Amino acid sequence: MNKMYFKVLSVGVILFALWSCSGNNDANQQQVAVPTVQEQPVQAAPADSTMAQPQAAAPATTAQALPEAITTFLKQHFPNATVSGVEPDNEHGGLEYDVYLNDGTQVDFDANNQWEKVESMKGVPAALVPKAIATYVKGNYQNLAITKINKEYGGYEIELANGMDLKFDGSGRFMGMDD
Repeated sequence: MNKMYFKVLSVGVILFALWSCSGNNDANQQQVAVPTVQEQPVQAAPADSTMAQPQAAAPATTAQALPEAITTFLKQHFPNATVSGVEPDNEHGGLEYDVYLNDGTQVDFDANNQWEKVESMKGVPAALVPKAIATYVKGNYQNLAITKINKEYGGYEIELANGMDLKFDGSGRFMGMDD
């Protein structure tokens, strides 16, 4: 009987300890008064105010707000397409743009408004593919279009319509396949 008594007592002590730690003991809880702050309405400065601060240019999110160099590039190389979306990116120390066209094409521009990557299921415009790369692809993969070209450090990576990735150096010399 002594063993049974100690088992029941042990279980009771454990349950009491759990109950005490659960935060259900209202006597130990304290309430803290939090002061409230009323917001004051913001008033716009008068138009002729000398206190007005200059506003930074907002990043482009529409075709109308893109830099002129980008819109000129798009009109030249994709004359039948229109801009359907723009994603500004300010992560690499300058404003870059990912531009999406209504025909499914994506063109990424660097901070100097130069194209970095062009991806199009219709095929990358021939004018954007260095001649040595175009010659290599035509000679080795004559029935496959280049659907993506990406400028990389020291060269280019292209993707063909069959999904194959090829790497080229800066002068357009074939370097190998990419996994």
